[in-house]
Amino acid sequence: MEDPLAAIRDTFFQECEEQLAELETGLIAMENGTAEAETVNAVFRAVHSMKGGAGIFALDALVRFAHVFETALDKVRSGLLVASPPVVAVFLRAADILADLVRAARDGGSVDEARIAAVTGEFNQIDQAGAAPESASTPPSSPAPEAAGHWEILFTPHPALYAKANEAALLLRELKRLGETQVTLDDSELPELQELDPEGAYLSWRILLNSDCSKEEIADLFEFVEDDCRLSITRHDAGPEGATAPATDESGFAPGTVITGDNGFCFEFFPPSEPQDEAPEEPAPPGRARSRA
Repeated sequence: MEDPLAAIRDTFFQECEEQLAELETGLIAMENGTAEAETVNAVFRAVHSMKGGAGIFALDALVRFAHVFETALDKVRSGLLVASPPVVAVFLRAADILADLVRAARDGGSVDEARIAAVTGEFNQIDQAGAAPESASTPPSSPAPEAAGHWEILFTPHPALYAKANEAALLLRELKRLGETQVTLDDSELPELQELDPEGAYLSWRILLNSDCSKEEIADLFEFVEDDCRLSITRHDAGPEGATAPATDESGFAPGTVITGDNGFCFEFFPPSEPQDEAPEEPAPPGRARSRA
């Protein structure tokens, strides 16, 4: 019986060849110092698309290496890693390995694990050497989006989004490139632990984005997952009731705010409860002496 996914698989590998060509073109521009911000974005998207497609066909070696590669590229886009000549040289070697992994998955065969391990080690080294220094003090939080003139984005991933090796946290970080954001997690669909399906998707997010960008620019960020999530993008120019940003406390965060770290983990912030004053000791009844030790 003919494999029903064979045609889709063939299309995936054809698209991989196109993305590998785009990746090479972008990296050469970076090597020559002629790359613009959009060039880095295109390079990132090429690697990210290959990883997502590889996840569908359980090409685990390709997914793992593409994930390491795209993480480094994402740090370049975010200003956490400088695309110096040595860094770009590692990217070019990684692109060669990625191409070999794609062709090995398509034609059969394998890629030298020592090569993969060596370049993965180089990624770890440049990550440590090229990361932007962190401030010793707590960074000031971004102000909440203004009530007038902001976007409200409702994002609910389906299980297929995660099955294809996509990450919700990465998409949330991408929105920060468009303007100031406030992200609130909705975990109301999360079941009890014993009922939880490890391959399920229970979380959704509400994002307030203070930006004059277009709706198309926001939608483009979700282009790779548009079929694997429920997405709503609404503009609020007059700040209607129900679309305003939640109030923040002295910490600078609103209750329910999702704080996303560079490693992709998300933490939900809830302010500490107010300490309760202890009740004063009741005085002894009149005419009744306290006992002495």
